[in-house]
Amino acid sequence: MKALIVGINTRPVVNSLKKLGFFLYSVSYYSPEDLNADVKYYFIDPYNHGKLRENYDENKLIEKADELIDNVDYVFITSGVFESENSKIPKWDKVVGNEPKKIKEISNKFKTYKKLEKLGYNIPITKKINNKNQLYKFLEEFNCCILKPIYGSGGYLLKLNLNDFKKEIINKIKFPVIAQEFIEGKSFSANFIDNKFITFNKQIIINGMYAGNLTPYLKLSHNYINIFKDIIEVFELKGMNGIDFLIRDNEPYIVDINPRILGTYEIIEMSSSKNLARVLLDYKYLSEIRLKEIYIKRILFAKEKIIANISKRNFVYDIPKKNAIIEKGEPIVTVIAKENIKSIINRVYKECVEYEKREEDKKNI
Repeated sequence: MKALIVGINTRPVVNSLKKLGFFLYSVSYYSPEDLNADVKYYFIDPYNHGKLRENYDENKLIEKADELIDNVDYVFITSGVFESENSKIPKWDKVVGNEPKKIKEISNKFKTYKKLEKLGYNIPITKKINNKNQLYKFLEEFNCCILKPIYGSGGYLLKLNLNDFKKEIINKIKFPVIAQEFIEGKSFSANFIDNKFITFNKQIIINGMYAGNLTPYLKLSHNYINIFKDIIEVFELKGMNGIDFLIRDNEPYIVDINPRILGTYEIIEMSSSKNLARVLLDYKYLSEIRLKEIYIKRILFAKEKIIANISKRNFVYDIPKKNAIIEKGEPIVTVIAKENIKSIINRVYKECVEYEKREEDKKNI
């Protein structure tokens, strides 16, 4: 059997399918050293990563994947494609889970929020903001808010308060955007396959970006599950899906629906000791997914521009090429472990050399 996996980072799903004996085509932005695809197409310079926001073009991935579609039996979609207003929507009938059209539909955050609100689900107070004046009025009312792009599942968040309005950051905002009242508290998600609840997760958010999670998170009420199941059914979602939420007054407030393979994919595999691709291909194996152990996943970002020299070893994934240049704020590797995660993280950072220091050392030779 042959499969195509497309998205910003395809490694978890590719490596899962490889264990089932699939011949694999990967179309991705990143191309880590531990990606086990048979055929790899990628859109990053593996020796000089640059900045994702400036260089990423999802339609390049979609066009390449479309060229390969007749070669495969199945298509798996991970994050980063069909999530923008300009996403091209091919007619693929081999997708495991939600089709591209559905992913794009849900990824219009504003329309999704309005539908949730109309159906009576809790969401933070939300408004589409077209200019600085509208933003100022929203901040006058709520003092603090979260800004989000109109399109995209998950994605970058910016927290603002009224005092920030005089700062330079306001001039960098690209309108229109979504503004939501700020709800104090931790971020969580609920994961489903088909309409079966799999796990709660505590999310790790750093500087407004998803940076990992603790899975499974066992301290949440199972009373929320039926609410989330209803959402899965109302939006007619298939395959693997996630719902991000906050809690206020013991009630869940929905902040995102992620209608594709999730960042928790491989942690669910590790905790249940089951191959998740096998489950997604045949729901008769769904009952075997029982999470037993708690794992922490952390995406490590460069604290400054660095040269990476990460050694392959247990608990470290998405390994860049030796001596790859990685810009400040860009991802370096993913760490997943049950314990001693801080020592693993520290060791990874020690294997990275500050770029400016390396250049200075070269001059002194």
